[in-house]
Amino acid sequence: MAKPCPPRAFHWALRLSGLLAALTLGATAMAADPPVAAFQSEYRLKAAGFPFSVGATRSLAPAAGGGWKMEVKAKNFIGEIRETSVFQWDGCVPVTRYYGYRRAGLGRVKTAELRIDPASHQATSERSDHEPRTYDAGPGATDEIALPLALQCMLSRGEDALTLRVADEREVETHRYRVEGRETLEVADREVKTIKVRRVRERDNGRETFLWFAPEHDHALVQLVQRNNDGRHVLRLETFP
Repeated sequence: MAKPCPPRAFHWALRLSGLLAALTLGATAMAADPPVAAFQSEYRLKAAGFPFSVGATRSLAPAAGGGWKMEVKAKNFIGEIRETSVFQWDGCVPVTRYYGYRRAGLGRVKTAELRIDPASHQATSERSDHEPRTYDAGPGATDEIALPLALQCMLSRGEDALTLRVADEREVETHRYRVEGRETLEVADREVKTIKVRRVRERDNGRETFLWFAPEHDHALVQLVQRNNDGRHVLRLETFP
């Protein structure tokens, strides 16, 4: 069953992202070294219901005007997905100022944007075929594409109970993650020691999310697995930063 792109439920994992935002976040954020260094890495996504895998790129770089931009994007002959987060670091938390999503394929385009005012914490979202929505995001909210960066930073500081407030186009949710143990995976043609993290869900809705980070490679994300009702989706690193 062909689709123009991977299932929407898995998009946060890739966060195949990037509607290049031009937000001013303040030059002071650039003065100190960031908790996660800039990088660009290649991944491969194999999604349930897809007869082939899709290449994806995750990158972190300074944003125009200050702050940081996390971008993930995937593209094949059917279509492409891009998502972007523009944020400012607050400790280990990438505090979101802008999130953008764009999916194009088979003559159709779907977009979503979320902006969070840094002073009032007011979130404004716009989605294709939906009325604009506003809500109070509160302080310190990140988004799903930047979330793995926060986990990467927290693990590098030895934390094992990880809690984050995550904003999307509708609301803010509290996400909780827990270190499950350590595993050795074959990644990018080498054996890599990893820390395995699981998302803790309060209700058993049949969904499971696991992430693997490599301590010997700055705790980079090397694999993400999500199991939904529609099957198993795997994102795996192909090249180290």
